[in-house]
Amino acid sequence: MHPSASNDQGLLSVPFGRQFIWIPKETLSKKELLLFQMREGDRQKNIDHQAHPWYPILFDHQPVSSPNMYRFIHVHFTKVIDGLQSEWLAEIQQMLPAVVDLFFIYDNQAVIVEAHSGENLRVEDLDGLFVALDMDFDCYSQLFVGPFHRSEHDFTQLWEEEATFYYEVLQLRKHQKSLDLPTGLSTLFISGAKPYLALLRTLYLDWFEEETETIIRALWQHQGNASSTAKALFMHRNSLLYKIDKFQTATNLNLKIMDDLLLGYFLCQTFSTHTD
Repeated sequence: MHPSASNDQGLLSVPFGRQFIWIPKETLSKKELLLFQMREGDRQKNIDHQAHPWYPILFDHQPVSSPNMYRFIHVHFTKVIDGLQSEWLAEIQQMLPAVVDLFFIYDNQAVIVEAHSGENLRVEDLDGLFVALDMDFDCYSQLFVGPFHRSEHDFTQLWEEEATFYYEVLQLRKHQKSLDLPTGLSTLFISGAKPYLALLRTLYLDWFEEETETIIRALWQHQGNASSTAKALFMHRNSLLYKIDKFQTATNLNLKIMDDLLLGYFLCQTFSTHTD
């Protein structure tokens, strides 16, 4: 393990955390060497700590000097920017005025640190912004929008756990542009139910019809509120309550209870052919 990459052409430097493993190329097979070459985008950057004060906060447990709430936007590139990273960062800085720091950690990974301003963009808005940036810079990025944290916390621990969480979710949602904590948690929850898929699929097949799915999704979007759900479905409230009661008689699942509604929504998300 070494703190920096080797300049020796006979050694391969493999990033591992904030350090590098030096491996003699002569000890690698052709396939192993090819695999490492495919990870060239993971080469760690040399970060100017004075220009980027959040680097030691994220990686060296340094405290935050300005009290506020902050969030990380993790950006992962499956198609990297060739020579235009500074321009990309400048565009982000202009589009997101609450940014307090941003930099590339690797060629294929960047972090954006935002202060809470009350005007921070939502995930769906950031999704559109990054789609436009991808077109302008001929790249493809995916992002995880973390929650806001108070400044007194250990941001190094928060950063490491968020990055690990994002990596795990990204393996399951490889084609999704933008993710946040709720979406990621539901993804991991669904993934964790794999040992019981036969049981859960049986429930889905026995319980759900297309109209039932529509009702459950609408109830979930409106936090179980029957009046708002009925309005969204262009349905009389009493008709909706009748259908909910009928579903409870057939399944013993009461969609007026949030735990039961969560199970119904989970089954729809996992097994429905209408799920994205």
